[in-house]
Amino acid sequence: MKNTERYKKIKRTSLKSNISDVETHIPTPTKDDYGMGFVKRYFIQLVNDKNSIIYEVNDRVYLNHEHKSFYARTSLKWRISGNLDESYDMNGNLINKSVKESNRIAISLASKEIPNLKLYLPNLLQFYKS
Repeated sequence: MKNTERYKKIKRTSLKSNISDVETHIPTPTKDDYGMGFVKRYFIQLVNDKNSIIYEVNDRVYLNHEHKSFYARTSLKWRISGNLDESYDMNGNLINKSVKESNRIAISLASKEIPNLKLYLPNLLQFYKS
């Protein structure tokens, strides 16, 4: 078998087996999470294809993929309670960002690792309760 054929076979096999072992997870915020105002969210994606599926995973799966070099990983704090409008003091200085703005910033920071994350998280008020 030629080296290129062998490489293609190994590549196909290893990618298929690794993609299928990803267990996805959508968080279910608890009363304590709402009290803290946020949940921690974890994401992984194949590193060699920026248009591949973004998987939301739990912390265990996220940590298990730490040394798997073919996955990009990122996490973020997702605000789930707080003000819907920004707050300013009497001098016009920002005191508190809105939930939407906080989540937008969190996505922007996490997008350094997974560029298309904003496409996975279009609803900036997901899980929000006042």
